[in-house]
Amino acid sequence: MTIAVQFPDGSVRNVPAQLREIGDPLHPHALPTFERVPLNCDSRWTFHRRGDRWFARPRSGSLTALRPAKPEWWRSVPQMDDETPGDGPTQQQSQRFGSAA
Repeated sequence: MTIAVQFPDGSVRNVPAQLREIGDPLHPHALPTFERVPLNCDSRWTFHRRGDRWFARPRSGSLTALRPAKPEWWRSVPQMDDETPGDGPTQQQSQRFGSAA
């Protein structure tokens, strides 16, 4: 799905779009209505509405670097970490599953 956007050079281009729900505070139980809006996924352009038309503006500033991924929460629990070296199942685990130790 795309939507027409006017760029600073005067050209009109179709850019990727999404549906956004339009809420009606006067009729909260009415069926929702939707509008098409440009996806804000272009690193060079931001999109702004003026009336019923969309316009592109160059982004200013720089994008922040992605934060490093946080370690998974279960890594701090030794029993849940698959990468923790071990001698295999404990005697209690072996008895629970019915195998001899």
